[in-house]
Amino acid sequence: MPDHFTQLLEWRRNELAVRGLAKLPPDFYPLTTSYLAELRHSYESELRENPSGRKGDISRQTYQRAIQVARDIVEGRVQKILNQSFQASIGGSRDLPNALPEEREMFDRVLAVLIDHRRSAASYIEPTTPPVPPSPTPGGEAPVARPPPPPPPAVAPPAARSRPNLVYVRVVKESRPVEVGSETVDLRVDDVLSLPAETARLLVDAKVAEPLESAPSRPVT
Repeated sequence: MPDHFTQLLEWRRNELAVRGLAKLPPDFYPLTTSYLAELRHSYESELRENPSGRKGDISRQTYQRAIQVARDIVEGRVQKILNQSFQASIGGSRDLPNALPEEREMFDRVLAVLIDHRRSAASYIEPTTPPVPPSPTPGGEAPVARPPPPPPPAVAPPAARSRPNLVYVRVVKESRPVEVGSETVDLRVDDVLSLPAETARLLVDAKVAEPLESAPSRPVT
């Protein structure tokens, strides 16, 4: 059976490869918490006994790498759950395949908050039931009907909306996917992407991508 660090690497690869939640063992969270706590205790003990020892330094580096890999897994899954919670709040499916118990609880709580916000602060965007025609009065005359409310303003078709300026970048470091509008874009080394200027700037600042001065000759993802 592979050690827990090797499993973390495999779980991260799987998480980056799918749009939904990848499958994890049901005890992922307590198991990973326990593993990291033991790893930290081990390297701290070794460094106290021999501060300049090679073994303690390797253990410390392993702990730091394991923390980063575990963080990538958790943050990637949280982002997916938040996106799915929003979609569910506007009528999408509430199914959450491969969600762990801790994640399902978070999904339900976030969904409840989003629905409560729509109903309390923005009830006008909730669908309404057509009014029932009024019954005649005892005298046989029906009350005067009120004119219907004006229709909502028309939304310009997608083709008429202005499109953001796109910037070409080349991915130089593998990272978790990013949300671009309604799409999720995977980040793989050497991929050339056309992204909104702000998204491209964030990737360049994080050293995940490098800017391209002109449109590339190769196909753009």
